[in-house]
Amino acid sequence: MLKIDRELLGRPLRVDEPVEELGISSYDRLRDAVKAGDTRTALDLIDYVQYEGKGLHDLYCDWVYGLLTWISDNCGEERLLEVLKVTKQTISAVFLDQLKNLKTKKQLVQWYTEQMRAHRSGPGETGKLTVREEEDRFVLSCDPCGAGGRMRRGGELDGSPARTKAPFNLGTTKKAYPWSWGKKNVSYYCLHCSVWHELMAMQATGVPTRLVEEYDPDDPGKPCTLLFYKDPAKIPEMYYRRVGLTKPGAGGAPAAGKAK
Repeated sequence: MLKIDRELLGRPLRVDEPVEELGISSYDRLRDAVKAGDTRTALDLIDYVQYEGKGLHDLYCDWVYGLLTWISDNCGEERLLEVLKVTKQTISAVFLDQLKNLKTKKQLVQWYTEQMRAHRSGPGETGKLTVREEEDRFVLSCDPCGAGGRMRRGGELDGSPARTKAPFNLGTTKKAYPWSWGKKNVSYYCLHCSVWHELMAMQATGVPTRLVEEYDPDDPGKPCTLLFYKDPAKIPEMYYRRVGLTKPGAGGAPAAGKAK
């Protein structure tokens, strides 16, 4: 029998009896409840599955942020660019290589929107986003991003503080680098958006996979807005300059310059 306790952890937790039922997938239980017409149980499970994977998701994001902070504190902040490049190249073998199968910009937007929904972005941390198509680009807005944005603002659902504050005290860039959008006080976690999706993509192909519209280190309350230009030729030069590169000419050549 499905039993959900809402007091033990300050959030829903499955406490099924008999205990053997704990191993049944919540998605299987939800599917069975829908098939049986058990609306109450189905609605309870819909609410619950929003929480079920979120604790682990948040832990792993915080873990990455903690590791990057340790590397900066013990090896030097400048090493973070190397760390991010190496890790991106490592995971590209499987995860990011999926992008090769996406043939249109709209498909790329659909894939990234799935990623940001999975991050539990948006108000209430439920994955609610704003996506719109403009004449020359697609715009995806997260208020907040469920990873870097949540850590910069603090957790809405669990009431936890921003990760840059006590007891976490995780790091931000002490200097402005091309790979931090030319800004200091950028969350170490958020750097992968600049390095992976802008700098490295531009150096490899001349085109970013996505752009952060504007990262404001001093205002975590601003939404995180991602831009996907339909025609690379229409990407403003400023997006290349801010990561220390020069926009390529016609033909999609790699962007010139070296971020240091």
